[in-house]
Amino acid sequence: MKESYYKVTLLSDVVLNSTLATEGNMSSLDYIPGSNFLGMVASKLYTTLSNEVSYRIFHSGAVRFGDALISVNELPSYAMPSMLFMDKLNKALGVDDVYLHHLIDSKNPPSKAGSKLQLKQERGGYLFADGSVLKSIEKSFSLKSAQNRETRSSKDGAMFGFESLNKGLTFLFSVQFDHELDFDNINAALVGNHRLGKSKNAEFGQVEIELLEKQVVGISSFIAPEFILVYAQSNLCFLDENGAATFQPTAEQLGLESGAVIDWTKSQIRTHTYSIWNFKRNTTNTQRDCITKGSVFYVTASKLPDNMRYSVGLHQAEGLGQIIYNPLFLEGNITDAKSIFNFVPTEKKNKPQLEKIIATTKLTKFLSAKLTSRSYEKAISHVIQELVYSNDAKIKGLKNISSSQWGGIRAYATITTDWSKLHKQLFDKEGGYLTHGVADEKYWGKNRGANRKAFEEICEQNKVLGTEFIAKFAAEMAKESRKVNDLKTIK
Repeated sequence: MKESYYKVTLLSDVVLNSTLATEGNMSSLDYIPGSNFLGMVASKLYTTLSNEVSYRIFHSGAVRFGDALISVNELPSYAMPSMLFMDKLNKALGVDDVYLHHLIDSKNPPSKAGSKLQLKQERGGYLFADGSVLKSIEKSFSLKSAQNRETRSSKDGAMFGFESLNKGLTFLFSVQFDHELDFDNINAALVGNHRLGKSKNAEFGQVEIELLEKQVVGISSFIAPEFILVYAQSNLCFLDENGAATFQPTAEQLGLESGAVIDWTKSQIRTHTYSIWNFKRNTTNTQRDCITKGSVFYVTASKLPDNMRYSVGLHQAEGLGQIIYNPLFLEGNITDAKSIFNFVPTEKKNKPQLEKIIATTKLTKFLSAKLTSRSYEKAISHVIQELVYSNDAKIKGLKNISSSQWGGIRAYATITTDWSKLHKQLFDKEGGYLTHGVADEKYWGKNRGANRKAFEEICEQNKVLGTEFIAKFAAEMAKESRKVNDLKTIK
């Protein structure tokens, strides 16, 4: 068997709707199904080949066009295995512990500091062989309107939207050949610029496909003496002995020896159904009941297959049916059920690094100033949220200060941008707003000036944020003060 890898670069946004529905929220797939590549080749070769060769390439499964999954630095990715679980409150892959479902003892589940952990299944995202993790893929949303041909304007009541994969993303897919003689024809039809997905006759869907000359290194496998984990690298589709669709294949259908048994209690299977659109007949094909990629079967068996990657089930020519036995990211420690795979958080790894642009024109200077201002305001808001809604006893004491007092502080902070001047106006021992008169006696001077000291400490800690911080902090504290007084009135 020959296997060739291809790189797909999106030259424009690509729309790949996850359903055939034409109403409601249109969500996009985060991968490119192999049927798209089969269709590209068929459109160029089908009528030029003999019936025998056409059947072998496009219908028999002797040539298998894999799904194109997101790639970084030409590394192949793998759908997040549904076997991975993490603590609901500590769920940063690459930072916190990862637990494997098949190793978890229900009578003695994972715990920390004497309390049982509430585990949550990891869903969505992709893994790479080097341990990198990509939780989400960049998408965009475009709002469109149908055109009124008579007036050449937007048609009333005909708004619709597209979610699309962003231009510039790269994907990898492979084509497996049982007969190497088919390679040259298929390779010539694949390499080059193509259009795929929805609305490909308009602004969407332009891609470039190129053959990768170097060998692509995939995930390795581990050996376990008592079981085999069958990982669904792509969606899987099976029929039972009566020819009906099933979500419960046998171990033999998964490519394992006769006598092997699937333990469903230790497996993690997700399913979905869909129908594909047949452009030749202008209607849908038969509904497909699929086991979703990333699902994992736990099989009690002692003998591993000779080939750690295998193709099973139906529709293999379109990318379905790809499985891997015992991939390394499912290896764990039996004693504590933790994964021993080295996960690395790379949320921003797929984003290109932009060179710093020096503002020279009036427009770029204006935009640079706006960006700096927004970043500054965001930093202030973050600090205020952390302070005001914390459980610090000092903050609770400051919330008992009347809203009118905070309003006075805000007035001082609003009219001055000089930090030293504002500090003197508020805290000066002789004439400061908070150090004399009724305000000092009723609010700020009690308990040896505890509230005044707490507020002054907050001001000094956030001095770098300027007087605008004091103004916004006082405004937020005024709101909290009114809430406290309202509760006292109700009681």
